[in-house]
Amino acid sequence: MTATSFLARPSAAYIDSYLEALREGFHIGLFPPLDQAQIAEIAVNFDAHLKSLDHDGQSPFEAHGRILPSVPSTLFWLIDQGEFIGAVSIRARIDTHVLAHFAGHLGYGIRPSKRRRGYATRQLALALVICRGMGIGVVRVSCGEDNIGSRRTIEANGGVFLRRCEASWYADHPYLMYEIAVI
Repeated sequence: MTATSFLARPSAAYIDSYLEALREGFHIGLFPPLDQAQIAEIAVNFDAHLKSLDHDGQSPFEAHGRILPSVPSTLFWLIDQGEFIGAVSIRARIDTHVLAHFAGHLGYGIRPSKRRRGYATRQLALALVICRGMGIGVVRVSCGEDNIGSRRTIEANGGVFLRRCEASWYADHPYLMYEIAVI
């Protein structure tokens, strides 16, 4: 049931379903799923993990041997009936080359057991409301060319196709860039 779902800040109140999601292989964007040892470490140090989820722009991002500057981002969890469903990271600005041309304002994911139920579309719609409140007039978002579910999610939320990007150092597969006006 997606109508009752809402975005919330990460919280220990959802630890059990969050850890279940990680064990299912939940991840956001190009970040790979965590292994069992990493998940066990999170379970032991959950408060520290919660503190690490938001990036203040001071944490460089490493991809394929390149160290890139990051920007502030805020993470929200999609919750439905007290259960962690997915997450969306919102970047207030995309003033680095990588973010402006390859990634965009948003990164999101839904746990594998909850996919194909409309949650991603709902999560993106809720995130767009937050983007509007942050003063972002046009949201840029990308997805893998072969990720039909994400393409449909973006298009269902008003995404306008900008361009197809070839595989590169940033992504090992072709991807699509969209913009969504939220003015």
